[in-house]
Amino acid sequence: MRQYLMEHALTAESPTRGGMMGIGSDKSALILLKHCRDMKKQEMCLRLITLLLVLSCTVLFWFTISVVLMQNTGPRALKSTDEPSPAYSKQTVCPTDKPQINLQRWNIGLNSMPGDNITDEQYIKWQVLFGDGYNKERRAIVIPQTGVYFVYVKTDIHCHNVNGAANFYVELQSWNEGYPAVQTLSSALDGLVCPNGAPRTVVVGELLDLLEGDHVSVWVVEGFKLMSKSSFGAFFL
Repeated sequence: MRQYLMEHALTAESPTRGGMMGIGSDKSALILLKHCRDMKKQEMCLRLITLLLVLSCTVLFWFTISVVLMQNTGPRALKSTDEPSPAYSKQTVCPTDKPQINLQRWNIGLNSMPGDNITDEQYIKWQVLFGDGYNKERRAIVIPQTGVYFVYVKTDIHCHNVNGAANFYVELQSWNEGYPAVQTLSSALDGLVCPNGAPRTVVVGELLDLLEGDHVSVWVVEGFKLMSKSSFGAFFL
């Protein structure tokens, strides 16, 4: 009888223990799933941060390359093989006792003067309206310090004592004592059909990266006799 009661008690107790063990297993599985999900979230966050870092480094790399390319190219690049050596482009001006020029306010304006003759292929002669830096002998504006300048030429042309078609071709030229070869910075071409052609205005304007000591002048290749008046100037940006 005692043995029967003990067996009955064990039989009645067995489902309860099994249920408790089942509940414990479910909690462990839920904890494990939650841990796996947290690990996946952390992994996704790390991948996203790594991707952002790679994209940032790539953008910075291409930005640096673009800046270097812009510094090595520009309107001063020559089209011929007579390019100045890298040593010249890196040279510095020896210090002198001359006062520093306030570039923020530097500008110069010139008006044309009658030339000695009206033949083509000559530099225009100028008189100063305002500012400093005109070399009368060279008929050129002298750049005071290295930097970016806006240089312009405005010329009115008309059919004075001209018959038939006529062209006006003008160039902005530059030279420097450190590299005396003349360079063409910009040019403009226009024309008239005379004697009844309407007057025209030819304008050349360029942003130029110029060096200290550059002499910028206006060279009339063709059509000097068409010129009525002209203005020439530069200012620092």
